[in-house]
Amino acid sequence: MPLTTIQVDVEVRDRLKAIADESHTSIKQVVARLAAQTLTSAELAERRNRGRAAMAAAGVTVDDNPADPDRRAAEAFWATLEGDAS
Repeated sequence: MPLTTIQVDVEVRDRLKAIADESHTSIKQVVARLAAQTLTSAELAERRNRGRAAMAAAGVTVDDNPADPDRRAAEAFWATLEGDAS
């Protein structure tokens, strides 16, 4: 794959180098990891839609309102998915 150059401030470059040094890796790999881990708004929307579909399939609905009465059920649902049921 062809390489390209990205211009950043000296402070950003130095920070990326410090992160890379602590990770025993390169700035190139630090930037690649950041790009791979950062979701776009479209990816976030898709993840949210998949989550809502999974909750609906399990019979759990959650309003966007934090005071939603189904909030505890939704939190229990996610805890179960994550293997942290209490």
